[in-house]
Amino acid sequence: MGVLKVGLVGCGKIADANHMPEMLSLGGNAEVTAMFDIQKGKAEALAEKHKLKPKFCSSLDELLKSDIDAVIIATPNLYHYEQTLQCLNAGKHVLVEKPMASSVEEADEMIDLAEKKGLILQVNQSLRFSALHRKLAELVASGVIGKPLHARCLRAATSSPDVGWSPGATWFVQKKYKGSLVTDIAVHMADLLQWCFGPVDTVMSQTTNLSHEVPDNVVALFRYKNGATATLELSWTFPIGGNKFEIYGQDGAILLTNDSIEIYQKNAKKPRVIKFASIKSIPNSHAVFAASVAKGGNENWKVGREALALCMAIIESNQQQKAVEPKMRKTTSKTSVKSPAAKKAIPAAKKSTPAKKAAPVKKAAPAKAAPVKKAAPAKAAPVKKAAPAKVAPAKKAAPVKKAAPAKVAPAKKAAPVKKAAPAKVAPAKKAAPAKKAAPVKKAAPAKKAAPAKVAPAKKAAPVKKAAPAKVAPAKKAAPAKVAPVKKAAPVKAAPAKKAAKKK
Repeated sequence: MGVLKVGLVGCGKIADANHMPEMLSLGGNAEVTAMFDIQKGKAEALAEKHKLKPKFCSSLDELLKSDIDAVIIATPNLYHYEQTLQCLNAGKHVLVEKPMASSVEEADEMIDLAEKKGLILQVNQSLRFSALHRKLAELVASGVIGKPLHARCLRAATSSPDVGWSPGATWFVQKKYKGSLVTDIAVHMADLLQWCFGPVDTVMSQTTNLSHEVPDNVVALFRYKNGATATLELSWTFPIGGNKFEIYGQDGAILLTNDSIEIYQKNAKKPRVIKFASIKSIPNSHAVFAASVAKGGNENWKVGREALALCMAIIESNQQQKAVEPKMRKTTSKTSVKSPAAKKAIPAAKKSTPAKKAAPVKKAAPAKAAPVKKAAPAKAAPVKKAAPAKVAPAKKAAPVKKAAPAKVAPAKKAAPVKKAAPAKVAPAKKAAPAKKAAPVKKAAPAKKAAPAKVAPAKKAAPVKKAAPAKVAPAKKAAPAKVAPVKKAAPVKAAPAKKAAKKK
């Protein structure tokens, strides 16, 4: 692919301060060739400031019909969802400002459409591409402070964005435009905390509309799945500004100062200091977006979708006055292509969502015990040999009711053997509970699992072949007691890492 031609929708402060500088940093790899803003003269003024000569459009439709490959949406929050759908339906890749939508339901609709169309959808979570923030996450992940215990983040200002950062941009503080301190600042800082501590378990919050019709003061308590906690304190109304970020672990702490990261460790006389200036820069959001369009992306929407879920949880907790669970997207991308370029530029994905820890190894391993295809074949026919099937999960094999995959063949009621054969255990979806030894899909890594070399889980599904169990006459089913329980244990050999990927 040659030069990436991009259309810019919305020519306000964020376009001037972030989108234009980052686009220009890409040199000849990408350029803004079309611009549109509902306020006349804004697009022209922005283009002149950055020395560009794009096509000025009078509507989004006109911009989409121009010669562009992708669109940057830098409009007020209310329009992100609608305009993203319009651009995707027009076959354009999209880089949309944060928050990506006004609800997780809208966000999922955007993601579904992008995947259906085979297009890149990325959220401009600009601080996710901050070398400083990535360094913080890397330090915590390295174990320099031991097990994470607690973090505190304070971001306070003396005025709202429409007064200080972008004078006149009143949409920041209006309900009808979906503005608020939560979607303006919490969307960044809640994401940073999760990047450092991993998946959030619950959120408890209190928000106040002190001087605006939308929340302008926020206090949120996060509990993470690793047991750690964090507090997020935000304000647009403090008499003086404040900016603090502190992380505490069992063996030390990490504190941010005005120009450096200070690392304190037990028994150390002085903190280790890392100057901001010494931290190596990383590709910015627009560089990653351009690379993903050219070479394929890997769920570029994920960080933005999770940040939105945390924001919605803060709002919901305050409304319900109780702790709530953030609504994370459970499905994974089916159409995105992994891009080495994008992968290097977003190392955050793996650390912010420790998938490896999400898949309990002990439960995943037993899953290998149930490969149906080779476990049931002819060897299962002679009931005497079928019962001893070494694949039966060790600890649960003894109770014949569970030894014959899936409660089907209780020894005393051996007659139902015909039903046991159909290996109804196969339905992998219900097989997750390792103790029942039937999680076929999670058992994928069966090659190393049961010395049985049996069963690539995917092929294990064919229940029809399990039918040979018809040979098991009720009278002979009783010998099910033969199942060598102790030998079945080897199933634990299943490689945890591969099992985790299935999730």
